[in-house]
Amino acid sequence: MKQYKTYNFIEIAKKEFQQYQSEPISNTQAIEIQNNLFGIVDLLLKWSTGSSSKECV
Repeated sequence: MKQYKTYNFIEIAKKEFQQYQSEPISNTQAIEIQNNLFGIVDLLLKWSTGSSSKECV
């Protein structure tokens, strides 16, 4: 089941981000896109829970 979900994410990334690149997106590039997006979301979640009561200096 996990492999199916990963494949689905790869296909979605290829479909959504192909418009920004003239050459076809490879599976490796799609996985990199996924990892970058998940990393950004993870960072935003950490910031929202960890620094909501702290002030910027």
